[in-house]
Amino acid sequence: MDKIDFVLPWVDGSDKAWRELKRKYMDSATNLSGNSEANADCRYQDTGLLRYWFRGVERFAPWVNRVFFVTCGQKPDWLDESNPKLRLVNHKDYIPADYLPTFQSNTIELNLHRIPDLSEQFVLFNDDTFLLRPVKPFFFFKKGRPVIPCDLGIPYWLSHGCLGAPVLVNNSAVLYRNLDVTHLVWKNFWKYADVYHLGFMRATKNVLTFAANRLLILGAFGHLPQSHLKSTFGEIWSKEPRILDQTSRNRFRGDDGVNQWLACAWDMVSGRFYQANEKRRGSNLYINSGSLPQICDFIKHPALPLLCLNDKETGPETDRCFLEVARAFSELFPEKSSFEK
Repeated sequence: MDKIDFVLPWVDGSDKAWRELKRKYMDSATNLSGNSEANADCRYQDTGLLRYWFRGVERFAPWVNRVFFVTCGQKPDWLDESNPKLRLVNHKDYIPADYLPTFQSNTIELNLHRIPDLSEQFVLFNDDTFLLRPVKPFFFFKKGRPVIPCDLGIPYWLSHGCLGAPVLVNNSAVLYRNLDVTHLVWKNFWKYADVYHLGFMRATKNVLTFAANRLLILGAFGHLPQSHLKSTFGEIWSKEPRILDQTSRNRFRGDDGVNQWLACAWDMVSGRFYQANEKRRGSNLYINSGSLPQICDFIKHPALPLLCLNDKETGPETDRCFLEVARAFSELFPEKSSFEK
């Protein structure tokens, strides 16, 4: 079996020194996104759930080769650095100095292929995504190719000015500059129309989208973990160094760059992927008092392997919700993992 690594970027937004540095650079930033949510405090907060990410990985994906924990030098006090599967990676270990310090995920993610010893096959997690049921390596990769949610539909939020919409358009522009998108999608169309793996509704949606407009094929890849090939990032950098350099030089998230979804789309359009339906893989829930019962029940009785907990706000009410979620996680994972002291 080919080695598969997990990559987890993390930041402790409560760190006073880090917050002061962020404020210093934000005061002089010129590329800030028009969407205030893009660089809101909730993007950087430590929810207190990180230990349950490690417990989920150890229990439900014990086959993982290594876990690359990527930070700006921060680390939780309870993390056991001696774990043989753990690699602590500082931004400065792999991100070019001209891009540092950075306060946006796109710079951190678009340069991951530079991490020394990272396997060709790796899965990119966010710290709000959790494993809740056992998964096999083929859940993420098959025959050396990534398993990717296969959706040709134009996302609802693309036309509503939501977070990420401009970047998705930028990703699409890069694809069309470098790949014969329509021809390649048609060449591999059986993957997009695969009822068995995608379900009837998703497969039908793909067929209708392609039939309606063969010149514009856009898709979002969601907030669940993404399977990537390190070589794909290198290929995109060799083809489009200007826009990736521009994106990486921005200290904060803006509307003028691209993101790691570009690598997913590049592999998908190129045909080097296996198709999947995201809704069959996990659930994406926003954490608030209204959704709290549903979230806790999902954790205690998971119907799907993956859960993403999105948060849009900070404050006492959100903190209370995270405490309740932590209690639910502690029922599923009552024992420490070997990643904890």
